[in-house]
Amino acid sequence: MKDLNLIDLIQTEVIVIDQGMNIVEANKAFEQRHNHEQACQNVIGKKCYDSAYHFTEACGYKKSGSCPARRSFLSKQPESAIHHFWVDDHAVVEKIITTPIFDKKGDVEYVIEEFRDITQLLGLKKGIISICSYCRKVRDEDGTWLSIEAYIEKHTGAKFSHGICEDCNEALISEFDQKHSCSH
Repeated sequence: MKDLNLIDLIQTEVIVIDQGMNIVEANKAFEQRHNHEQACQNVIGKKCYDSAYHFTEACGYKKSGSCPARRSFLSKQPESAIHHFWVDDHAVVEKIITTPIFDKKGDVEYVIEEFRDITQLLGLKKGIISICSYCRKVRDEDGTWLSIEAYIEKHTGAKFSHGICEDCNEALISEFDQKHSCSH
């Protein structure tokens, strides 16, 4: 049991990164998936965003701060994010969960990142979802046509509330005003 590396027994892809976003530890699941063309080359010391997604900068860091690792370093809390991308001809959706590791002073020294593929959970087994160009219903795996809301609810459990966006509200008001204006 002394030679047992527990991180490699975890089937979910796991890495540990430092504040410079450098990978300091990675399990075999991560290395096999994200380094498939160079299976023997180690990812230790590489940037997490480069190894995982071949990005040149941290995931969404300049835009909305969507990098959960960066947020964990700043908030000292576990964080998560959903990443969407394409592999060949199919969509992949991952939930990234981060957990901070603290030094003796209470500062975040490292962050553990877990990559959970939730593509099948969302029912996105293929890259193309058949949608009616007239009524906008989506064809399910069994051939049933569902509203977009029903399709998403069936595959994710999400519930919907409805409202009116600003553009549609303006168009509706304009249409109402035209129908009810008096032309004398």
